[in-house]
Amino acid sequence: MKRTTPYLLALSLTGVLGLGVGLAAPHLAPLVTPPVEAQTRNVPTLNKLNEDFIAISETVTPAVVSISMSKTLKSPGKNHPQIPEEFEEFFGLPSQPQGPQKQQGVGSGVVVDAAKGYILTNNHVVADADEIKVTLSDRRTFKAKIIGTDPRTDLAVIQVNGAKDLKQVALGDSKDLEVGEWVLAIGNPFGLSSTVTAGIISAKGRANVGVADFEDFIQTDAAINPGNSGGALVNIKGELIGINTAIATRSKGYMGIGFAIPSNMAKQVMQNLISKGKVNRSQLGVFIQALDDSMAQGLGLKDSREGILVSGVIEGSPADKAGLKKYDVILRLNGKTVNDSNQFRNQVAMTPAGSTLEIEVLRNGQRLKVKPQLREMESGGKNNTNNQVPELNDKRGFQILELNPALRQQLRVPAQVEGVVVNQVSPLSDAYEKGLREGDIITEVNRKPVKSSDQFNSIFNKLKSGDVVLLSIQREMASIVIAFEMP
Repeated sequence: MKRTTPYLLALSLTGVLGLGVGLAAPHLAPLVTPPVEAQTRNVPTLNKLNEDFIAISETVTPAVVSISMSKTLKSPGKNHPQIPEEFEEFFGLPSQPQGPQKQQGVGSGVVVDAAKGYILTNNHVVADADEIKVTLSDRRTFKAKIIGTDPRTDLAVIQVNGAKDLKQVALGDSKDLEVGEWVLAIGNPFGLSSTVTAGIISAKGRANVGVADFEDFIQTDAAINPGNSGGALVNIKGELIGINTAIATRSKGYMGIGFAIPSNMAKQVMQNLISKGKVNRSQLGVFIQALDDSMAQGLGLKDSREGILVSGVIEGSPADKAGLKKYDVILRLNGKTVNDSNQFRNQVAMTPAGSTLEIEVLRNGQRLKVKPQLREMESGGKNNTNNQVPELNDKRGFQILELNPALRQQLRVPAQVEGVVVNQVSPLSDAYEKGLREGDIITEVNRKPVKSSDQFNSIFNKLKSGDVVLLSIQREMASIVIAFEMP
């Protein structure tokens, strides 16, 4: 069974935090005096890098602030809905007594408009705050107010008034980032003000971190810890290229994997929050997912690396009206190649409502173009999955039930959805590995509709070991396609 890696928001909540300092025993090796040339030839380069780091730190640090907030918890329970219960001890959250309680937290922020006092930070740093205070690097403290928050990207803009001589950081272009380039992370981890750490860009376009609905994270090994949330990630030009947000860890501390929201996403959200107090997003009306080799084989495609799969189309949506179909493979968006479902979703969402897209798709071996007109996105819920671990003798690795009225009501399956219910899945099966879960509604097998267990079994009984099975799944409000091999 796969081990999951928890992701921690880099927010520090008031509690007892122990800071441990350890000395590692050095590895002793024979001392060898290298040639003089080897000692000196890289010194000018290292000195230049050293000077650059110092200059960046001196320029950017005054624009990074410490944010403290407090809020009233009206009833006992989870203090912060974005922090899993198993991490509450790490954040210093003791058991709460009955009645209203005060919760305090500390994070970071970046001044993006000195004249107007606008500060960019994470939503989870200031969400539901009764009071917000901002402390500058010169120790001046000001009260702040929320201009707007966007939980779907975990970004927020706050404002301080009356603060003179504020310093702001220049916004960089995050699309120009390259893996391997130097970056500095600046913030206030554990309440330690104006802390600077160095690292590189480890990866780009990280999604499925589980912090926000819209994710396109920069991954870095620059040290990020609780209290760094909302702080700056800057390039060697001293430009803001990311907002530090979370870390991945199995040790409840820094393990070399940090995540920052790219500046281009942050800039777009920030501009919406400042001008309108909210973020308007557009909706296409499709369910999309990445292709893998099994799906490509099941769909008769030669290459799974090209395009993304349309696993469902919402009736009456812009996609439906424009002619997009389930099992279409989206190849291009406005003339640009599409290989990442997350980036496609983000780009569509941030395109103004009313805009017309040009989408090139592959359908039954033919390339077609559709031109949907986007509409404003409606709010929606999140999926929940039941991860039971049964043992099955069924050679498929899962068992099904008829979708009777009682199950339909229990699972809240819409009346127009027909199929069979997955009631058990073996964790050792290929179907489970590819994503099939208990409670899923199978609506199609190998692109053939199934309305009963008899129809389902009739199709499956004709399959042999090694055949690729393509399942169309309804999971709550989402439509998903899963492909696996028959054992």
